[in-house]
Amino acid sequence: MTLSAVGGTARLEVIDSGPGIAPGDQPHVFDRLWRGPGAADTVGSGIGLAVAAELARAHRGSMEVAGEPGKGSRFSLILPLAEAAS
Repeated sequence: MTLSAVGGTARLEVIDSGPGIAPGDQPHVFDRLWRGPGAADTVGSGIGLAVAAELARAHRGSMEVAGEPGKGSRFSLILPLAEAAS
């Protein structure tokens, strides 16, 4: 996990060494109840990433995913930094 400040935003990245997510599936990982084609034997309902993305948007932020099959995934939470009080 890494945390950095980039251009007025805070960026939290979590990188895993799991099976990865196919590029065609990546646009759907934040959809409510969506589960990838290989998730039949995986525990979960497919709601966790959707909730995380909703919370990010509620705070004027976003979430991103990157990676490729067989090489893990990188999930990023991007939130605006608070402006300094004067």
